[in-house]
Amino acid sequence: KRYRKTLEMKLNTIIKSIDLISSKDKVIFNSSGNFVINYGNNFIDEDEEIKLQAEVELVDNIISLLIDINFSYKRHCGRCLKVSSFKDSNTFMTRLNIKEDNDYEINFEDDYYDLSPFISESIIEKMDINFICDIKCRGLCSSCGANLNKLTCNCSEKNIKESPFSSLSQLDL
Repeated sequence: KRYRKTLEMKLNTIIKSIDLISSKDKVIFNSSGNFVINYGNNFIDEDEEIKLQAEVELVDNIISLLIDINFSYKRHCGRCLKVSSFKDSNTFMTRLNIKEDNDYEINFEDDYYDLSPFISESIIEKMDINFICDIKCRGLCSSCGANLNKLTCNCSEKNIKESPFSSLSQLDL
């Protein structure tokens, strides 16, 4: 018998604050692993590996963060639900004052800084929430669910006649 052993390794997104505070240079952070995201019709599941390189620097209470990320993700077509795979990359850069509140809800008094919010934003920035697989995609039949790109059905003719709004089609607008 053949066994397939899946090694699931969650993407390490944690930096020790003491490493950043005590460093006189940028802290280089490399990691790869799983980072599950569901955003609209887009998703990254636990089988996909993300590669991350981050440079973090603290100067005069300002944290500068530069993230380079390579990832693969899948999309469902908004019309026919066909799943397509994509590879992408992104560079994300930000600066935060550690003495002020921030949009990422990071508490700079903690022992660890979590880069997850920055990674999520970097990935989601590249995703299209209204993905359509093809401009000519006909989608699914709203009655029977048939993929109209592959099959034909008679539901549309039948539904027009039975619709309570069918009389509106006779109006001259």
